[in-house]
Amino acid sequence: MEARKILFIGYGAIAQALTPVLFDRYPGLPRTSVHAISANARGAGVAHACGIGFTLCALTPGNLDAVLGERLGAGDIMLNLSVDVASVALIDWCQARGVMYLDTCVEPWAGGYDEGRTPLLDTTNYWLRKEALRRRGAGRSTCVIAHGANPGLVTHFVGAALRRLAATRALPADLPPAALARALGVKAIHIAERDTQDDGLPLQPGEFANTWSVDGLLAEGRQRAELAWGTHETRLPPGARRHDGSADAGLLLAAPGARTKLVSWTPSAGEQETYLITHHEALSLGAWLSAYHGDGTLAYRPTVCYAYRPAPKTCASLARWSAQGFAPPSARTVMRDALAGGADELGVLLLHEHGAYWFGSVLSLAQARRIAPYNSATSLQLVGGIVGALAWMLRHPLAGVVEAEDMDGEAVLQTALPYLGEVFGTHAHWPAHDLRGLQIIDFLREA
Repeated sequence: MEARKILFIGYGAIAQALTPVLFDRYPGLPRTSVHAISANARGAGVAHACGIGFTLCALTPGNLDAVLGERLGAGDIMLNLSVDVASVALIDWCQARGVMYLDTCVEPWAGGYDEGRTPLLDTTNYWLRKEALRRRGAGRSTCVIAHGANPGLVTHFVGAALRRLAATRALPADLPPAALARALGVKAIHIAERDTQDDGLPLQPGEFANTWSVDGLLAEGRQRAELAWGTHETRLPPGARRHDGSADAGLLLAAPGARTKLVSWTPSAGEQETYLITHHEALSLGAWLSAYHGDGTLAYRPTVCYAYRPAPKTCASLARWSAQGFAPPSARTVMRDALAGGADELGVLLLHEHGAYWFGSVLSLAQARRIAPYNSATSLQLVGGIVGALAWMLRHPLAGVVEAEDMDGEAVLQTALPYLGEVFGTHAHWPAHDLRGLQIIDFLREA
């Protein structure tokens, strides 16, 4: 690692949170070899405090070569933690030069999520994922897509949960993931998260507050809600449609995620009302856990979706923003230093024929601050996913474009564990699933 250059694209809350962890993990990494390029100056102070270079510049389709050309070469690393910069453009640039690449979300250029300006299908995570995976092929520089906490670590949580459930049923844990999930009777998986962190301050007029990127959540919140559509499902939600006619197509709901509610479960709260926010992992996990008949037709797939209960102040922000027709907020607050307490509880809830099982991470704000500066519980879980994926990437520099499901999940999770607080599994005493046929329509609520 010592001889490599590292370039951050975007230097918001997550990049700032990652920087001290990066130097702690790789003490031989020269600070002069790390640089950040950002479209705004909000992270300049942290970059200066950490001793890394900082350039204020917005990347566009027309200036990639001019801005990036002299900064990275073969064997170097690009960490794309930006918004409004197309991931596939950066992947193509990196692979043409032997540069390794990692992002936490497959992003389009600015405006790419906006219905009306862009065809509806092209605004979806389903389409963005397919565009990135079109660039697969071993032998080219490794480009890890969509690997933070979720998407990313949650895929490895699913693998761990399946292995633990297999042990309780005397099933061989070395079965392929889809075969194991099918044998266990898994019908649905919720990426079930609850964030209780709060700064104790009232939400101001026009303010949108979040514990990670405000711009990132605004983009996700206005996208149509998406999920992997299980083979057990028999009833489409009103207005829902398949993405297209392919075997890997998921379900596209009629409303944006900020206006789609879902009943789910976490250990601390029990049953909770969440937002069904579109996310890459719902689609990648659905594909990973799919089994096919000999003729290529789909035999099994669970329904997979992201059920997110953000911080209390963020819930209030989402409700007001949605009620105001998604008008841009006049103030954007990433809550970090002012946070007074709380925790982030991020896991996977497997709903199966014999009950429900949650496996994941519970990290408090106090724990996160003891581990690394510039972090909240939410950011450090995400940093753990990046660190795990980065270690894997350094061991596999010529794997081409990969996502979490292509990686050694046990190895990635082992690297991430020091940043995740308490990691555990528990059987969920949740009666809701017993009263339904595990149809997604029965878990949906009006926003």
